[in-house]
Amino acid sequence: MEADISGSQRKIIGTTIRPARAVHGSEGIAVRDGATLPFVVTRWWSAPAGYYPEQWFLVHPQTTEVLYERPAHTELIRGLQAITELTDTVDEPIPLSPGTYLLVFALAGLKGGEVEVTVAEAPVEETAA
Repeated sequence: MEADISGSQRKIIGTTIRPARAVHGSEGIAVRDGATLPFVVTRWWSAPAGYYPEQWFLVHPQTTEVLYERPAHTELIRGLQAITELTDTVDEPIPLSPGTYLLVFALAGLKGGEVEVTVAEAPVEETAA
């Protein structure tokens, strides 16, 4: 019997994208005045064990323009049977309008998956009187 190795064995098996502050929502990316507020990207990789350059991209789905590129970091991936969780917090404001975008994930330059993310205006924060 032969193993099925026809496709990429580097795959994203789950993601969460959420504002860094709960007051800005529980999912997606919050924006205010045309720029993102801090947000958190968590992803779970399944891939052969080893060290790989890993990165992700925020992409406009219609134009395929890359709006943000997370710098590549070398990450230890534990193997196909041991899921590897990676998390980043993006603090820098990225110019962005409300809408639907794609996050595209890559491991050693190979696409491991993509997910749609909703970008929405942040709720108004109440100030102390």
